[in-house]
Amino acid sequence: MSNVNSSADGASAAQAAQASDRDRDIALFNALDPHAATSTKPWEIEIVSHFLRRVAALAVILIMAAHIFAGVTVDLEFTGAAITTVDKLAFPAIGLIFSVLVWWALTRPRVRANEDGVEVRNIIGTRFYPWVVVYGLSFPRGSRMARLELPEFEYVPLWAIQSGDNERAIESVKAFRRLEARYMPED
Repeated sequence: MSNVNSSADGASAAQAAQASDRDRDIALFNALDPHAATSTKPWEIEIVSHFLRRVAALAVILIMAAHIFAGVTVDLEFTGAAITTVDKLAFPAIGLIFSVLVWWALTRPRVRANEDGVEVRNIIGTRFYPWVVVYGLSFPRGSRMARLELPEFEYVPLWAIQSGDNERAIESVKAFRRLEARYMPED
């Protein structure tokens, strides 16, 4: 009788392992799909880079200064080309377009996490990674930003955690690792 129970226990353990592998595969496929649903639970942590915000502000100031200067000085000396008011205003307008794009790109990065997983929003694209496919967070020495370690030696750069954030980056990594310790599977 105990032989029957042990074979039943072995079969149920094998089924559980198969289900776990299947769940991991589904989570991996969802992580690869940029249009997969994210978590509906409240986010426990949200990280943005204040360093990138300062860089974006500086870039906007430089871009606008250069384009305003070009608009003002474009007709100071006669070069043979007909320069109109529209031409003079086009330089700052193009600078404004570039400034908006730079501001949007550099202030967009964000990392959010909860018990379901990690949502990474970088300059282009947003992806959700369930804890099952997350192998951890690393910040290699000399690197400009942290990275989310994934299976098969892949990783995703986390633009929201920059080395330029100094103490704030250290606190962000510590907060992320607390969630990682709570929710990431042990295997």
